Amino acid sequence: MKKFKRRGRLLQCRFSEYEVKLLDSLVDQLSELIRVGMPEPAAPGTPATADPFALWERDLTAEPADPEPLEDPVLQRLFPNAYPHDPEAAHDFRRFTEHDQRTRKLADADVVRDHLAATEGGRYPVQIDETATQAWLRTLTAVRLAVATRLGVTDADSLDELAQLRDDDPRSYLLSVYEWLGYCQESLLEAL
Repeated sequence: MKKFKRRGRLLQCRFSEYEVKLLDSLVDQLSELIRVGMPEPAAPGTPATADPFALWERDLTAEPADPEPLEDPVLQRLFPNAYPHDPEAAHDFRRFTEHDQRTRKLADADVVRDHLAATEGGRYPVQIDETATQAWLRTLTAVRLAVATRLGVTDADSLDELAQLRDDDPRSYLLSVYEWLGYCQESLLEAL
């Protein structure tokens, strides 16, 4: 991967075919994890999705569903407990906000995946306009947080310990992915 560079109103970066596949796979896995426990969306063209007023009415009259407890450590990091010392407030907060948070993360992931698909496997550079920059940054952050959680990174000391891994340790590859994602984030931020 070459660093992101500003070209007029666009930020461009050339990813290799391998990097496109890797990032697309990571974003896809993140999306699958976020979708767990969410209701299936209505099929396009059905009466519930064809009429925007019907959608608004449904959203305004429906009670938010009670969210399932978050068992996966990655989901616990992506959707942290807002009120750790008040279970009732924490439950209400999740009940009223988690669906929208998940929907936002999925929409951001779709933006990234669409940009990656437009590279045709790395043949063309990624071109991000100003409206998509935040989606990229949020998605890279979420993916990096997911990888850090799987690695057990909790602070600088745990990261330093992982840096001492031998090359034949299976976690060393995941650590290199974590570092590469950090490089992507840093490069994108510098290009802003």
